[in-house]
Amino acid sequence: MKNGQASGVQAGDGNVQHNTYQPPRHGSRHRSRDYAPSATVTAGDHSTVTQKNTHLKFSIPVIGPLVSMASTHPVIAGVTAVAVLGGGGLAATTVLPDAKPSVSTELVRGFRLKDAAPGTAPTGYDFAHTPPVVAGSGTDAIYVSGGYLVATNGKLAAWSDTKLPSASDCRSAVARQPVRQTVISSRFLTCYVDRNGNPGYILVTASDDQYTTVDTAHLR
Repeated sequence: MKNGQASGVQAGDGNVQHNTYQPPRHGSRHRSRDYAPSATVTAGDHSTVTQKNTHLKFSIPVIGPLVSMASTHPVIAGVTAVAVLGGGGLAATTVLPDAKPSVSTELVRGFRLKDAAPGTAPTGYDFAHTPPVVAGSGTDAIYVSGGYLVATNGKLAAWSDTKLPSASDCRSAVARQPVRQTVISSRFLTCYVDRNGNPGYILVTASDDQYTTVDTAHLR
């Protein structure tokens, strides 16, 4: 076992802020494998997660009726406002975000993150979903590597208060002192902000050489 079990956090509904727990013991040991900032993350389609890709750019033609409708429809007005004239035709360029999964504050207990064998890429998980899912190519991911919990977007923050954090608490902690990794230690709680900007927490409940088990929930 990488970390000994200890009594501490009792995770409850992510919306209930009066749950209490003991602060984590920061001296808990963790595995000695070095953390490699450049490690790639295996996605569900066997590709690797190397960059964030949250916007899709494309061009659409703009015709007369679109201009005439702009004054009555705010969305069309926004698209028309960025239209550019050139090359003998009128075209508009717009940017659409990826589809955002609905946010649930349901507590997910006993979720297991698979650790990688030495020399292999760890599996990344998309915590924008409830429960988390294996991250796709180009999607921000959280994964386990060398005794650390790592976020590709660098939006983690250790939490050591004596109560479960609120959404505002986690958002502020990540904004104030964001880190890319936190130590995996039994009953240690980490705040995160997912790729859609939604805050949540990850509470380590157990870990060994193959899996790290956590309780996790979005906060609202």
